Amino acid sequence: MPSASPEVRIFDRRSEAEDAALQELRLLAQRNDLPLVSFATGATYTGMLQKLHAEVAAGRFALSLLRATHLDEYEGLAPKQFGSMVHELCEACPSLLAMVDNGTFTPVPHVADDRVAAQHEQKLAQMGGVQLQFLGIGRNGHLAFHEPGVPFDKGYHVAHLSETTRKDAVARFGSTPVPHRAVTAGIATILRGKRIVMSAFGKGKADAVFGMLRGDLSTSCPASALRNHGNVLVLLDRDAASKL
Repeated sequence: MPSASPEVRIFDRRSEAEDAALQELRLLAQRNDLPLVSFATGATYTGMLQKLHAEVAAGRFALSLLRATHLDEYEGLAPKQFGSMVHELCEACPSLLAMVDNGTFTPVPHVADDRVAAQHEQKLAQMGGVQLQFLGIGRNGHLAFHEPGVPFDKGYHVAHLSETTRKDAVARFGSTPVPHRAVTAGIATILRGKRIVMSAFGKGKADAVFGMLRGDLSTSCPASALRNHGNVLVLLDRDAASKL
């Protein structure tokens, strides 16, 4: 049983939610043990990442206080390759490039091999584990690329992407076919994060948000597993919260 229900904050403006997410990162950076943050990609966090870059560029935030990783990566896409998750993160926050180059950013492997995925998970554990996990939510309730129907006890694994997930990624790839597989954090991985911040914006996410917070606790909505964590902050705009 969860020790506490997710804390839900609903904002009139998306920018306010982005500021709240960035504040969580500021709080993490106050520690002196190089804590590990795991970023999420997708449009949900673009604004926060842009604000983070502005803070770093202005000298108000030092990424040297952190170590970083992320949730998932498409099969076959190297970190700096167009379309990769790392490339997207660095497009939104160019300051992260220095972390990639100096080794304080640990990319998710782009080789679709469960043994390689397990080795990545072990590496994160050796770094002390994820202290702050940012999450978005898919329209079908997936977290990272942990798709509906996959057991909650899965750690990092090779995911076969649903058609809904692949359709949502078309804009990223343009005329290039969307990969069918990815390496992803599983629900078991995500729930090991000490603090989780999940953000969702827009009416298109309202059904998934309802399923996460009010629906059955079931693998049919992977995000519902967040109710088993106990230290989750959910940041929503009014459209995403409209069905609660």
